[in-house]
Amino acid sequence: MAVLAILGFVLFQRHNTKYKQVAKAEKTEQVANNTSSSSEKAKEDDETQLKKGSNHSIEESDYAYDVTAVNNTIRGKSDDVKGKVVFLTFDDGIDPTLTPQVMDILKEYGVHATFFHIGYTITPENGDILKRQITEGHAIANHSLSHNFNLLYPGRVPNQSQIISEVDQTNANFQAILGKDFKTRIFRYPGSHMSWQGLESTDQALANKGIQWIDWNMLCGDAGPLSVRPTTSESMMAYMDGSQKYFPETTVKVVLMHDTAGKELTVQTLPQIIEYFKNQGYTFGVLE
Repeated sequence: MAVLAILGFVLFQRHNTKYKQVAKAEKTEQVANNTSSSSEKAKEDDETQLKKGSNHSIEESDYAYDVTAVNNTIRGKSDDVKGKVVFLTFDDGIDPTLTPQVMDILKEYGVHATFFHIGYTITPENGDILKRQITEGHAIANHSLSHNFNLLYPGRVPNQSQIISEVDQTNANFQAILGKDFKTRIFRYPGSHMSWQGLESTDQALANKGIQWIDWNMLCGDAGPLSVRPTTSESMMAYMDGSQKYFPETTVKVVLMHDTAGKELTVQTLPQIIEYFKNQGYTFGVLE
C-alpha cells in the first residue's frame, strides 16, 4: 500500500507540473497575442502612418486634394476646387541640408507642402528625411530621375520612353524606402509642362499609368534667369505676388519653390510666404 501511495503521489506531481507548464505557456502566448494585437491596433490608430496606396499619411486625407482637379482649376478649365486654397510645392530635393530646414519651418507654422523629388536623391542616406515627410503630414511627388533636359528633351523634343522610364524608376526608388504601399500619381515635368511642345502622347502614356502632371500658377522666382532672380526676401515676395497675373485668375494657388543647394533665400523667405497666404485667409493643402 505504501508503494502504491508513493507511486500515486509521484504521478500526481508529474501531472501537476505538466499542467502548470501548459498553463504558463498558454498565458505567455495570450500575453504575446494581446501585445501583438495592441501593437497592430496602435499602428492602425497612428494617423502619421502612410495611407496605403497613397503619397501621404492617413491624417492628410483631411487636406489632400485630387491633383487632376487642382490642375484643371489652375489652368482655368474647371472650378473643381472651391475656396482659397494654396499648395506650397518644392522641387529638386532631397537636399540633406535645405530640405530639413524647410520642414522645420513648415512644422513651426503648422502647414504642409508637396515635395517633388528627383529620383537620384532618393537614397538610403536620405531615407529618414523621406519618412519624416510622411509622418509630419507632407505629400511626395515625382520630378523625374535625372532632371537632365538633354536626356528628357533632346533637341527640345520630348523623349517619351526616357520620361516614362525615369518616372517608373523614381517611383521604384520611393517604394524601396517607404514600402510597397506607397504610391504617388503626381508628376511634374522638369522645366514645366508649359516649356515644351509635343507632350500630348507622353501625357497620355502617363495617364494610362494613372499619373497626372501638374505645373504651378505662382512662383517665387528662385530658379529664374539670374538677371531677374530675386536677391532679397522683399524682392522675392514682390516677384511671387506679381507672378500670378500671368495665369488664369483663381483663388487656388500652386506655388513653385525649390529646396535644393543654392536656394537659401527661399528658405529664409518661407515664413513670409506662409504669412502672406495666412493673412489672406488661405488654407493649406497637399496634392494626392
